[in-house]
Amino acid sequence: MTKSLRSDPRRIRAARRAKLPVVRSRRPSPGRHHPASAADIREALRRFGEGAYYGVVAIELMPAPVTPKHIPLGELIGPGQIVLYDQPLPPWRLGFDLPANERSRLRAAGAVTDREGIVAWPGSTLRRFMLAYVLAHELGHHMLQHERRLRGEAAARTRDHDARAEAIARRLRARLD
Repeated sequence: MTKSLRSDPRRIRAARRAKLPVVRSRRPSPGRHHPASAADIREALRRFGEGAYYGVVAIELMPAPVTPKHIPLGELIGPGQIVLYDQPLPPWRLGFDLPANERSRLRAAGAVTDREGIVAWPGSTLRRFMLAYVLAHELGHHMLQHERRLRGEAAARTRDHDARAEAIARRLRARLD
């Protein structure tokens, strides 16, 4: 390893250069809301640490696109740009049954689900889900792609990218507890 500042480990580069990203909120669509506020997101980022948000420029709360048989939650839309979508007011009446893996993921986050496509979120579980599962997962995607770009590699997603982003999200989730 050389003495170059670019060759320092991510945690050292992040401690030296990371800035808390801009968090913006757009008005949710009628009948929908943002379960986690901009302040909630900033607090979660602080708890995740600089290494998680190093290179993130902006996080935006915005209205979700209309998609049948899919629940848009959030996504990494470009280098350093994450969006978290507004959600229907609970309980969710999806009109379709969730796949077993998706149902178990929602239950692990505190949701109560049934086979008719109804998802209830008791207390603040939806807020926590958006921070600990959705935001953390998108930060995992960001961290993987950011490191690839810094090494001069293409930031395209690979087959195992989602599993690796979820492994990072699990580590980040532990910091919120």
